[in-house]
Amino acid sequence: MTNPRPHHYRFVHRELSRHLLQFGPQMTSPAPNGGSLVPAFTKLWDSLGETLPPEDRLPSHGLDCRHVEVDGHRLLLVTLPTPVGTTEAYFCASVLPKGADAVRYLTLEHAINPFDGTPGTVLGEWTTQNHLNHGQGPAPTADLFIAAVIELTAPKKRGFWRR
Repeated sequence: MTNPRPHHYRFVHRELSRHLLQFGPQMTSPAPNGGSLVPAFTKLWDSLGETLPPEDRLPSHGLDCRHVEVDGHRLLLVTLPTPVGTTEAYFCASVLPKGADAVRYLTLEHAINPFDGTPGTVLGEWTTQNHLNHGQGPAPTADLFIAAVIELTAPKKRGFWRR
């Protein structure tokens, strides 16, 4: 098992989660002028790196983001530099579920099966209080991650017989 690299881990699980939860729904819609958030996220990545010892700093190659809307759910999808260590993320998303007032912050994390050593993923979530593990995630592609995020965050339909 490979430990997470501090730069990658702290960016996804501390800095970006804090910013995206703090700024909430406004981050899930494109800017009126069509501007990209990539420069701001790259600056955040680089600023974090400056606080780390030189040997722990990583380049931002592969860092990207885009806005996505699926069936009324709005997402800011962030693609991260390729993960190497466990709990480093392939993607993260700030999602505003249809009809909701608050965003949720989800991650697709690199994982290693402790029994046989095979690679996989875990679908994680950060709240303002803690980290949640939603279990095995999909293969690390943007489309499959988006589908998993929508499945997890969509309001559940209640049947005729309610409790």
